[in-house]
Amino acid sequence: MKVSPSSSGLWSLPDEVAVNCLAQISRFDLAALAIASKIHRSLVSSPELLELRRRKGCTETCFYVCMRVSPDPSRPPRWFILSPHHRLNPIPWNPSQASESSSYVAVDGGIYVLGGLIDGRHRTRDVWFLDCFYHTWTRVPSMKMPRASASANLVDGKIYVSGGCVEEKANPTNWSEVFDIKTQTWGHWYLPKLRFSICQSVVIEEEKKVYVVDEGRRSFYLLPSECLFWRFNKTICDFIPGTRNDWCAIGKLLFCRDTCGRILWCEPNELRWKPVKGLEELYDICRLSSNSAGNIVIFWNSLLCQTWLWSAEISLRREQGEIWGKMEWSDAVFKLDTLSPSSVLYSASVLVSAK
Repeated sequence: MKVSPSSSGLWSLPDEVAVNCLAQISRFDLAALAIASKIHRSLVSSPELLELRRRKGCTETCFYVCMRVSPDPSRPPRWFILSPHHRLNPIPWNPSQASESSSYVAVDGGIYVLGGLIDGRHRTRDVWFLDCFYHTWTRVPSMKMPRASASANLVDGKIYVSGGCVEEKANPTNWSEVFDIKTQTWGHWYLPKLRFSICQSVVIEEEKKVYVVDEGRRSFYLLPSECLFWRFNKTICDFIPGTRNDWCAIGKLLFCRDTCGRILWCEPNELRWKPVKGLEELYDICRLSSNSAGNIVIFWNSLLCQTWLWSAEISLRREQGEIWGKMEWSDAVFKLDTLSPSSVLYSASVLVSAK
């Protein structure tokens, strides 16, 4: 006997019971239900469901991507969320975001976008926050100095920013500043002005240290909370600015991609980059980052399928002094416009919870 939808499954439950069931499922499934069912569309967007998810402490990790997809370089970039089906779905973008050279910091619940270049020329002090639960944009207090391509790192609930200023206006009093996320205020933190610009910086979470390399191939450790700063007694011999990109830390190891598109790793104290083994077929990677699972997520443009942007997740294991990578999945995630050059500017995992 054929059972009508109105008398079975979720449709047969009282609203309060249905809300309790819906509170257990992911945001992607809720969105799919809202599209498929007019009956429960109001429940999915109801304040009662939001409040129940908040009380239950429902959290999930989502992966976000910022891309330039317009042929006009002055247009702001677009934002996407990676679906469980490995597709980049668009979310609201910020028409006031700088078109390039912004710094990005992911925190629980959202992403801060700091500074950048307006029309490719003018630095800005603007700071924006992307709320990753509601997918809304909020302007937060501006930096004291206009900055572009600044170093920005999250340590103990504060964003430490340095560099990226117009050289003639930069001095020890304004070269660096710190943003307290809890109080939403900017303050000063002392960091000696470096002779060369910072080209890579990454946080070693377990040690609360920021590992920094400048364009002079010199390496430093920063301990921002105690205003400590010291330099290694050696220069990175195999480092040329622009050849080691997208640095990220997983545990106590550093990872990056080189200009050939290979994934490299090193011990911070040794500074000797070595290729991750088992991934010899990968090349021409255009963006690398880590996710909440401690894996690497990469993006690349396939020569065989130039109309799609591809992505893959790679798990890592250490064996006999080497790092081996295993591809957990790979897929075409975004259809490209062949007439508009596209590039991935930023990607990160964000822990999202109801508020």
